[in-house]
Amino acid sequence: MDERLSMTQMKSLFIIPLLLMQSSASVVMSFGSQNASSEFVLRGDYTVGGLFSLHASGAVLTLEDTSVIESCSSLHVNPAGYLNLQVMRFAVEEINNSSRLLPNITLGYEILDTCYIYNNIQPALAFMSRDYVFDTEANYTNYIPKVISVIGPDNSDSAETTADLFNLLLIPQINIFATSKRLSDLSLPSCFQTIASSKTQQGAIIDILTFFNWTWIAVLGSSDEYGHHGIQSLIKLASDEDICVAYQGTIPIKIPGKEKEWNNSILQIVHNVTAVNVNVIVVLSVDIVVLDFFRQVLDTNLQGKVWIATETWSLSTVIYNLPNIQRLGVVLGIAAKYVDIPGIEEYLSDAYNQTKGNSLNPDMKDCNQDCQTCLNSTESSSFSFSEDRVSFSIYAAVYAVAHALHIVLGCNDTYCNKIDVYPWQITDAFGQVNFSLLGNLINFDQYGDSPTGYDIVTWNWLGKTNFENGGSYPELGNLVINPDKIKWQTANNQVPSSVCSPECRSGQEKRQTGNYNCCFICVNCSAGQYLNENGICMECSQHQWSTEGSTFCYAKIRVFLTWHDTLTIAIFTITILGMLLTVVVIVTFIVHLKSPVVKAAGGKRCFLMLPALATAYLSILAYLGEPDTMKCILRLPFYSLALTICFSYISIRSFQIVCIFKMSSKLPATYDYWVKRNGQYVFFIILCSTQVLISCVWVSVNPPTESTKDLTSDTVLVSCSQFTSTYNILQYSYNAFLSLMCFTFAYMGKEVPKNYNEAKCITFTMLIYFVICIFFFTAQLIDVGEYVNPINAGLALASLLGITGGYFMPKCYIIFLRPQRNTTKYFQSTIQSYTKRGTGSTKF
Repeated sequence: MDERLSMTQMKSLFIIPLLLMQSSASVVMSFGSQNASSEFVLRGDYTVGGLFSLHASGAVLTLEDTSVIESCSSLHVNPAGYLNLQVMRFAVEEINNSSRLLPNITLGYEILDTCYIYNNIQPALAFMSRDYVFDTEANYTNYIPKVISVIGPDNSDSAETTADLFNLLLIPQINIFATSKRLSDLSLPSCFQTIASSKTQQGAIIDILTFFNWTWIAVLGSSDEYGHHGIQSLIKLASDEDICVAYQGTIPIKIPGKEKEWNNSILQIVHNVTAVNVNVIVVLSVDIVVLDFFRQVLDTNLQGKVWIATETWSLSTVIYNLPNIQRLGVVLGIAAKYVDIPGIEEYLSDAYNQTKGNSLNPDMKDCNQDCQTCLNSTESSSFSFSEDRVSFSIYAAVYAVAHALHIVLGCNDTYCNKIDVYPWQITDAFGQVNFSLLGNLINFDQYGDSPTGYDIVTWNWLGKTNFENGGSYPELGNLVINPDKIKWQTANNQVPSSVCSPECRSGQEKRQTGNYNCCFICVNCSAGQYLNENGICMECSQHQWSTEGSTFCYAKIRVFLTWHDTLTIAIFTITILGMLLTVVVIVTFIVHLKSPVVKAAGGKRCFLMLPALATAYLSILAYLGEPDTMKCILRLPFYSLALTICFSYISIRSFQIVCIFKMSSKLPATYDYWVKRNGQYVFFIILCSTQVLISCVWVSVNPPTESTKDLTSDTVLVSCSQFTSTYNILQYSYNAFLSLMCFTFAYMGKEVPKNYNEAKCITFTMLIYFVICIFFFTAQLIDVGEYVNPINAGLALASLLGITGGYFMPKCYIIFLRPQRNTTKYFQSTIQSYTKRGTGSTKF
């Protein structure tokens, strides 16, 4: 393999293990006297090693002299470890009894007791040796140790220790219970797992917390590598999911002779957990540490909580059977996936009956294969639900070794080549292993992890079974859980809460208090704000509104002259009537074009003004409906331009009458220029061009468009922008100037023949416009609210009606109702009367 260490590195790294082996030679050498009839040893063509904790706790350790190696028999028997031994035996014998996987090959085993973490170096060195001798000068490429592979140890600390040793020779170590992150490291290419990785377990815990919205938790871990690494990894993952760890603590190992210090440490943990007021506690610890911890906790007030157990103790019957254990509250556990192994129960029963009357290695009481009291300790627990789960990991591990050996030996259905097998060959073959076992796919990725998952179990205090499945976690990020299967010990079986602060209601922003983002106060978003998807109060846009505590904004009601509004109908009707009147005037003037009244009004020149007046009426319709840029241009610059044409014509017409009757004799040169040089047209173009220039600049530079103004929190007035802009004021001022000219010239001609005297009509028309201007600027200064559009439309319409009614209607009145005055004779008579009075009597 590419990752394998060089042989020189291996030799240099074996100096320390060699010294350790020499210091314990008496113990290791005792393995040699083991006979084939032992439960611990089965001779075969190839041997698989097994490392299990047959003894685990309760040792009276000699702390004063750390160089003394403790005897495993001084520790209490671990029933789970003894069951693991039997499952490995079952798997090996099942393979040997089958001729399909390893035909003509007998697989052997040798099993040693690691005594939890107290004695794992000696068994590892024994498996690495050959004939109980380790040659530091050997070529390890062709080195054949005692075993081709090792299954176990069954805890993370021991597994990490032995993995470093076995990796020197690339002896495959298959971890069946240890879930340390380091065991999946690429620096350990000979390390494999048939249990789900620690990463998967950590993900399951986080997903459970997230599923139940438990964001305020405590995390406890044992004082070993499993606990330390587990706490660090879980805290990082929790932080990424906005889960706050209110307290993290380390559970010390109980050491005889230091009970008082241990008790004080546990009481301090209990005090700290109680102080932070959490309801969910995650415990990342091996079972023997949790066992002592709970014995103490049950005498305190730390009860009625939700405990989340890792796979190391989630199915511990020893802990489950503690007196009054149900006071703890609810226990949710991550457990190895359950797989029913056919024939295992019968095998365990037969093994128990066969060995019950026989002494287990009576001459080996001081070595790693002594378990005289195992039968008594396992009689009631060998067939428990919990151990069946771990059993499949062991069962799969043995089969994985057999499949790897099958590859190395080049086996077919009937024959395998019996050749020397080196451990690195088995390690290489593990990368090719891919088979199905009892419906489960077994293979290994580049990190040595296999695609297995976890079950979510709950401790059942009242049912027939101690542990019940409440869900599953087949792969990372895929949590399946049924809360109804969990007895929460709450009113109506409600899921208990574990939060620092209650979740904010809809429309409330979280404002952190203290150092934890899970602790906060809830503040309503103000009116005009909304709570966005990130939980932050944001201002609504200009055209939206919201009430206090909103999660979204409403579109403001847009107020304008809608087509179904009463005012709209009224303005539309009057506008159409005004247009019709203008059309009537146009038709009348066309029909009576040669009549004296029409000639006196300007004749054909009237048609310069009348189309502009009709167009101005059309611009009033732009006030109806929702404004846009085109409507705003029609409302403001276009309307003002049309009005300028009307005022320009009236002012020039008024001046021309004065010029004819009063200036012809006193200013003959001016009169001659006005008449012969078409002065009326020149001045008309000049007057209109000024307004055209203003309009073009306005529309080009910054045209009026839709604008809004808030009326209330939920309504907005839609009108045209720049109604009070400089350009609009200039246009209004210019039209006011023209209207003042009209008024002035009309006043000057008040004594001309009455048929030509338009002073009254023009004065009435201009007075209407002056009043409208006053109303217009007043409406801009005061807040008229939603009536600004109808007021502006009404004022503009009134201006046009003033021109139509004040200037043209008197002429139509004479044409239709006083035809006797619309004769040449009548007009000549009025001129003669004016002449008799003497043109000179009128002072200019």
